[in-house]
Amino acid sequence: MSAVPEQPDEVGREPLLTPEQCPLCGTPVADATERCPECGMDLAGVPPRPSAYSRTAIVLTIVGFVIVYLVILLAVVLDS
Repeated sequence: MSAVPEQPDEVGREPLLTPEQCPLCGTPVADATERCPECGMDLAGVPPRPSAYSRTAIVLTIVGFVIVYLVILLAVVLDS
């Protein structure tokens, strides 16, 4: 098994897999293929896998950390 990671596009996000790729290893497969020739995954009825991280999830995580930081900073300033 030789799973090759996909290169990020120009924005820095991982591209979504196309229907012609195995959702497990990313190997190109034909639409009518029922099993991936590389990893053996059953492809019947499997939609393409989305990227692990979306831009929205990353931004919301950063905003959440900033809010927690500011609340703790405010608590420390008011305690002094």
